[in-house]
Amino acid sequence: MAASRGRLAALAERAGHDSPLALARAHSVYAAFAVLIVIDLLFTPGFRNVFVIRNLLFAAAPVILVTLGQSLTIGTRGIDLSVGSAMGLAAAVMALALAGGAWLAVAAGVGAGLAVGLINGGLVAALDINPLISSLALLVAARGTAEALLDGSRVSLPEGGLFDVLGIGAVSVIPIVAIIAVIVAGLVAVMVRTTVFGRSLLFIGANKAAAILAGIKVRRTLLLVYAASGLLAGLAGVFAAARLGASDPNYIGVNYELDAIAASVIGGTPLSGGRVSILGGVAGVLLLQVLGASFIMNDINFSYAQILKALFIVAALYLQRAGG
Repeated sequence: MAASRGRLAALAERAGHDSPLALARAHSVYAAFAVLIVIDLLFTPGFRNVFVIRNLLFAAAPVILVTLGQSLTIGTRGIDLSVGSAMGLAAAVMALALAGGAWLAVAAGVGAGLAVGLINGGLVAALDINPLISSLALLVAARGTAEALLDGSRVSLPEGGLFDVLGIGAVSVIPIVAIIAVIVAGLVAVMVRTTVFGRSLLFIGANKAAAILAGIKVRRTLLLVYAASGLLAGLAGVFAAARLGASDPNYIGVNYELDAIAASVIGGTPLSGGRVSILGGVAGVLLLQVLGASFIMNDINFSYAQILKALFIVAALYLQRAGG
């Protein structure tokens, strides 16, 4: 037991002392984001418009939330492909609960996302099913359930009250949902860096066998990680539906899992596990949002933005591999 704890401490020490290449890798997303902002300010017509910035932040808020959950699962050397479908299911359940009032509907939507996360975590933690397989199954199941609950139709949300706060509310030019997303990101970052749970998930990602020998409750930690991912996806689905003004199971959350994985990887969370960069993930989301908007505002085919996004991912993976 003492030897295993020593090995665990060594892993922690190694994670805390980054090589110059690892430091460059960790900060590359911020440099890329800064360069893109400068280019847009100089060459993109209308980019200085505060309404453009506000719309970008509205779009970024739900992606930030699912990226937070995705980063946690990747940190354990797992993955969660169900987050987009969990968003769609959350929006559908919220629509069904509207008769009970806005707050109950929002709570029901977030609860639906949490339920998806708990099922996913149970499959991974209790049954030792590969997270790629379990989350892929839930990607299909949750989306199908969402469409079945609403018969594939769009349900409009009532105007005013809580839904207007989440859908169009802002403090100056900063959307309220963006403020909430940043606060949640800060809480998750503190949790990862300072709590036993945060350290445990990182150790599991770095070396699961050593974590088991050290007495870490691996199954419980994995269950909580995937539950958190589902809960955040549920909240993201509520935000997306409020912004759209409707629950649309065919639209809400589609391809969000891919954007979350991309933002996490670009932000410095390696697919090999053992490390989570929350601030980098947020920066990755903003980078990809601004990149897409830049192509649209310059009347460039959006497909090229997707190609450039892929190049960013490949570059990030190369830096991670080179950095060991």
